[in-house]
Amino acid sequence: MTSNTSTTTNNDNNNNKTPMVAPLYFEQRAQQEQSTLSMLPAELLTSCLVEYASWGDLAKLACVQSSYSTIVLDAANASGHTSKWELAQALLEGTHGLQSNVSRSMALLHELAGVALTHNDETDKYEYNVIETDNNTTTTTATGVFAPAMKRLATCYLEQGDTHESPDNNQMGLTWLQAAYEVGNDVEAAHELALLYEYGTHGTSIDVYAAATWFHKAAVGGHVEGMAEYAMCCELGCGREANDEEAMEWYMRAAQEGHVNANFSVGEAFEEARGVPQSDEEACLWYYKAAVQGDEGSQQALRRLHDIARIVVPGVGAFLEEER
Repeated sequence: MTSNTSTTTNNDNNNNKTPMVAPLYFEQRAQQEQSTLSMLPAELLTSCLVEYASWGDLAKLACVQSSYSTIVLDAANASGHTSKWELAQALLEGTHGLQSNVSRSMALLHELAGVALTHNDETDKYEYNVIETDNNTTTTTATGVFAPAMKRLATCYLEQGDTHESPDNNQMGLTWLQAAYEVGNDVEAAHELALLYEYGTHGTSIDVYAAATWFHKAAVGGHVEGMAEYAMCCELGCGREANDEEAMEWYMRAAQEGHVNANFSVGEAFEEARGVPQSDEEACLWYYKAAVQGDEGSQQALRRLHDIARIVVPGVGAFLEEER
């Protein structure tokens, strides 16, 4: 960050983590240039920085003292991913005493991501390669990648959308999400991709097959909402062949993780004998798990099956009365 970094007087300065620099940072600069600041003990300057300074304070210092013109980036590089990630977000959102600067934020995010996108002219699609910083070559080995930066880049490109100057923003956003999942092991990125293909948002063409594929990837990775969504794909045959047994398997997994709608769906499967033997008793048990979490459909099902529910779920009558 150069000395013309923009600052603002946001009131959030004191509520954020302070940036860090190396212990001897000020002592080294004091040897380069005599100034009022250089006359102060380096230990005092470092202490003030650690306890009180925000990114905006550092930017102001960079503007008035040439020997500290790179202090913002120096602080960002001092603590690995953590500080640079904080600075990138501050520049993107205009917080921590800084004015919003999307282009600089995205430059930092690209550095953090550890992945580079390239356009394949033959397929007219973007591909990603993990950057190996030790020898400046690219490789498919996930070394030093940072999934949060990839996801934030995806959001930036998708929100900007395709423009005359940047006609590939949407495609790059999708590729960044793909990279976040495949090399960053971020299952939320897989779920976000599935939703984009399901609803066709941000200029994405609706593709139920791609949506089902990405819901499955999210589900396998332990994403609870992804489990429930993929179970519905199996149940309805959306983007894949219908399979009641597989739908039940994924509904059950999501239900065991506390997913309300999945609990209802498991109860419904038992009641209607879809993928499991018919059992009103089992249905009532699963309906009750969803009902106590406020699911109205499950409450109605328990009222419909009241004669059985009052046997297998003690106190269900009083519960349903309270929910009227």
